[in-house]
Amino acid sequence: MRFEAIRPADHIGPVKIHDVCHALELDSGSDATAVSKDSAGTRRISREAYSNIEKKLAIVLPVKNEDLKVFEGVLSGIPHDCLMIVISNSNTDYFKSEKDIVNRFCNVNKRQALVIHQKDPDLANAFSFSGYPDIVDEDGLIRSGKSEGMIIGIVMSRIMGREYVGFIDTDNYVPGAVMEYVKHYASGFSMVESPYAMVRILWRYKPKLIGELYFKKWGRVSEVSNRFVNALLSTKGRFETEVIKTANAGEHAMSLELAMRLTYGSGYAVETQELISILENFSGILEPTEDKIAEQGVEVVQTESINPHLHAEKGTDHLLQEMLLPSLSVIYYSPLCEEQTKEMIKKQLIDMECIKEGEEVPNIQLIAPPQNIDLSMFADNIENIMPRFVVPEKSIYRIAVDRSKKSDSAQKVVITDLDGTLLDSQNYSYTQALDAIRKLQGMDIPIVFCSSKTRFEQEVYRDELSINEPFIVENGGAIYIPKDYFRLPFAYDKVESDYMVIEFGISYRELRYKLKEALNEAYSHIEANSLGELSLNSFGDMSVEDVAKETGLGLKMASLAKQREYSETLTIKGSKRAIEAVFEYIKKAGLLCTFGGRFYEVTGGNDKGKAVKVLLELYKMNYGTVTSFGIGNNVNDLPLLAQTDFRMLVQGHDRRWSRMNISDIYKVRGIGPDGWSKAVEMMLTK
Repeated sequence: MRFEAIRPADHIGPVKIHDVCHALELDSGSDATAVSKDSAGTRRISREAYSNIEKKLAIVLPVKNEDLKVFEGVLSGIPHDCLMIVISNSNTDYFKSEKDIVNRFCNVNKRQALVIHQKDPDLANAFSFSGYPDIVDEDGLIRSGKSEGMIIGIVMSRIMGREYVGFIDTDNYVPGAVMEYVKHYASGFSMVESPYAMVRILWRYKPKLIGELYFKKWGRVSEVSNRFVNALLSTKGRFETEVIKTANAGEHAMSLELAMRLTYGSGYAVETQELISILENFSGILEPTEDKIAEQGVEVVQTESINPHLHAEKGTDHLLQEMLLPSLSVIYYSPLCEEQTKEMIKKQLIDMECIKEGEEVPNIQLIAPPQNIDLSMFADNIENIMPRFVVPEKSIYRIAVDRSKKSDSAQKVVITDLDGTLLDSQNYSYTQALDAIRKLQGMDIPIVFCSSKTRFEQEVYRDELSINEPFIVENGGAIYIPKDYFRLPFAYDKVESDYMVIEFGISYRELRYKLKEALNEAYSHIEANSLGELSLNSFGDMSVEDVAKETGLGLKMASLAKQREYSETLTIKGSKRAIEAVFEYIKKAGLLCTFGGRFYEVTGGNDKGKAVKVLLELYKMNYGTVTSFGIGNNVNDLPLLAQTDFRMLVQGHDRRWSRMNISDIYKVRGIGPDGWSKAVEMMLTK
């Protein structure tokens, strides 16, 4: 996307509120640079940048007896990598239809979603029993308000391991506008520096049908709410301001770091109350804020859409009594609001016949921050009811419990090879292992990949299987650990994207240089001593098409297999003496060459075992006693297996086990992923 040049922001202590930034271009192309400025000062966000955010973004879709065709259109506008969370307060028949629509949509488009009814009694119990009864009414069910549904979405986004949450109304007639909103969210988060961020969308036009389609620039409720939030801000500084243009922005998104900390207003007060909560809690006007928020600040980004926002009209009573009155009420009762502003609000409500002369402004119920909930307990409480929320049915999901709040009791960790073990060595399928993966995830047992595959290859399988644990790449070249995964600090070599990286191998560039020198010496020795024929090639010298032919991978995965950081993959054919000479000179160069079943892997002396040992120490440091289970299929996995408590070996396609010079190894009957599944069943009895 491309936005106009960023305008000056208003600062209230650590809170930075950006003025509205107009979208100029919905797609501005690909680029290695995530966010850049051109000579005209416009801000360009590359496809890669907002696509990366979309993978971490959950979109909450509140719905209540909406037109089903319109609802289906909204689904089609949500980008593929976003998790959809439908929160329905519809009647029983409508809810069944809504769930059927989402289920069919996800099956056809290979997606996953949560579909939750707001009045689900088990869900209400889960909130109450987890120390957060704030959204539960006297009847034991969750209240029917909009903000209550949003809070369900926020907590479920957190439980599902997302980093951002956005909200989109399901009465929108324009699927293209829906997609644009998500692009705004992802672009906004790409532009900010603080992890405590909010993106609020100003509709460019809100059309109405008055005989013909009339493109209205502002809504009446928005005009009034904006004016009074700005009046409140103006009393806190030396200058008047009109920076707020989105006081009632239904389409908005937040980082979960911010969303979990806000106090919410019941019903339709929610959008305005979010701004008030930011000012009350983080501006420093009332009391000192958290140190880390004071240091990093809170950013509010406002963007203007290109698409018009066309939705069903709900009448004047809805606008005034259900939207305007609650919005102004949360401003009126804020401890930041001075008497003069209160009098102005009261007069406005009387003039618009929201209240009568002499009548008090109704006080809106406030809802405590969702961070008050015990997430570990909530995860336990919803474990048995999650399968009825997830669509498609029986699809794999993972509850991403905050590990920092778990006890240091003993736990199990699975460390597994990929090719020929979890993945079939012929077609790279993991289908036969799906049930076992789901069982481990349901028990919150970490699954750690330890493979010769690159980071980029492994990320594909991690995304597909919803696996969020650390992983070991390129035969122990490095450990990639998601940020905030471990509670206690540890030493690492660099930060890469969302990972803290512990490196063991040398760089790919240095490795290639040493390997080239070693091979040149080997070729000279082989030729001088007539040691026979030799054919050798490396992934680095092969085209994507050639790698695809050698491996049986598709072009996309073959391209990812070439993006190596710590190792080189070789194909070697020839006489026994020539091949032995190659190994000898590779070893002389200080490099290590191992055979993975189909290809040879050259590394800078690192192996799987060294990386596994360090990673297990981190698990033990954070959780005390840890029982580790290693699963492999050939001699390349020997260092991995040697570091684990229980070692399991699956069969190759010839139905034989690789010979391993190691004691206490369990030979599991089953080829690749079938054997992996049986190994897990055996593991769960230990």
